Amino acid sequence: MRRLILISALLLLPGAALGSPEAAQLFAANCAECHGEGRLGGTGTALLPENLKRLKPAKAKKIVGDGAPATQMPAFADRLSEPEIDALVGLIYSPLPEVPEWGMMEIAASRVVHNDPSALPDRPVHGADPLN
Repeated sequence: MRRLILISALLLLPGAALGSPEAAQLFAANCAECHGEGRLGGTGTALLPENLKRLKPAKAKKIVGDGAPATQMPAFADRLSEPEIDALVGLIYSPLPEVPEWGMMEIAASRVVHNDPSALPDRPVHGADPLN
């Protein structure tokens, strides 16, 4: 029921047509560099409805406009109009058209092993002087 109310409220925002081409273009031009082309995250957090449950749309709109203190999130109020910010907020609260598969095989394939465990010594080697 809450999700239905949230989606209904987002539809009332001017310019917030979920998945609108304008919103997608705005996201690509202003957000994708940090939040990833598919909104799955990068240097910035993933922007998916599942990740935004505790963040109300009004607060998200304020963050997009004013930025977020003590983070790398810049303010966009000087570059984007209010309807454009509303469109972006509507987009980030809309579900992805297709949820990517992220099972054990994908997780294992993403692992990076920097040092072969069999090549490591049996005990840690410390070369630093702890009293210096």
